[in-house]
Amino acid sequence: MSGADGPVRVMHVVYSLQPGGMEFGVVKLVNGLDPASVRSAICSTKPGGALKPMVSGHVQVFEMQRRSGNDPGLVWDLFRLFRRERPDVVHTHAWGTLIEGLVAARLARVPFVVHGEHGTLQLKPHQRWFQRRGWAAADRVLSVSSRLAERIAAETAFPLDRIRVLRNGVDLARFGRVDRAQARSALGLSPDETVVTTVGRLVPVKDHPNLLEAVALARQEGAPITLVIAGDGPLRGDIEAHAAALGLLPALRMLGHRTDVEVVFAASDVFTLSSESEGLSNTILEAMAAGLPVVATRVGGADELVLDGVTGLLVPRRSSRELADALVRVVASPDLRASMSQAGRERAVTEFGLDGMIRRYEALYRELAGLPVAGGAQPPVRRGRE
Repeated sequence: MSGADGPVRVMHVVYSLQPGGMEFGVVKLVNGLDPASVRSAICSTKPGGALKPMVSGHVQVFEMQRRSGNDPGLVWDLFRLFRRERPDVVHTHAWGTLIEGLVAARLARVPFVVHGEHGTLQLKPHQRWFQRRGWAAADRVLSVSSRLAERIAAETAFPLDRIRVLRNGVDLARFGRVDRAQARSALGLSPDETVVTTVGRLVPVKDHPNLLEAVALARQEGAPITLVIAGDGPLRGDIEAHAAALGLLPALRMLGHRTDVEVVFAASDVFTLSSESEGLSNTILEAMAAGLPVVATRVGGADELVLDGVTGLLVPRRSSRELADALVRVVASPDLRASMSQAGRERAVTEFGLDGMIRRYEALYRELAGLPVAGGAQPPVRRGRE
């Protein structure tokens, strides 16, 4: 174990460093932790990844050659890494690293294992059996939202009081400083367009068909919406085909993967998210920090972020009609947008700053390792609902 005056050594294990909300969150965390207090490293079970260049130089990145499907060899690869690097804490993230990371850490006699759940729980019954036992064997199980913690408990019978909630945080300094006119020019958008934007991977759980149908309905009712989709993924062709069938192509801008979401948000009037499932959406947090009204489905921790009717509007998932009505309401009222913009930015600043999230994780790791916490305070990490 680290000495009383030294940093606690934490090894994060992720499936890959391809863009995704969880992956961005891990990168923000390790970049922000003070290496004098927490010495961070990342192990990606897949090599490469677009986020790898974003990892700070003081954070080591180790890459595995994970084979497809179940890969028992990965356990031994991780075991050798842990034995060599001797972390105090192994922090696995989501189902894709839970079992292999936990088994390898126990074999390597890593003192503590933390597991974090970040979003969807769409597993087969036999996978859930292993998942519950993996959670039970971890020293801490973390959830990014109270709603996700409750869902974990309800769907898997895992005790709610064994789950700790650590919400995501947003880098406030990154948003709200980009000139709107310059951002629109950079994205090829005219000054008078009403821009509704969504950001995320193009995968089934984001339910882009629902969003496309909602925008089509809203436009039929006279809402002059230009829909901007930032992100990439396997469903890009399907999304474009669906938009064409709805006659939306003239009003659609597909931006692909972007690392400058602050520019995308600066060019936007409204942020929307049509997901079927979420943990705690980083993009909602970023949109609020950028001062955008949010229209989103009421899934995961959305209602822990968005104050319905104050900072945005929440609607049931898979309801294009209700999503369309909410978009029309916000688009039609500049005063409502301005009010929600101010309230959302203020809420992001007071409740969801990145610095606060980093301090909570730092306190957790140092508490586990038996090291002093900054300021002498106990770690502000709670069991169950916050």
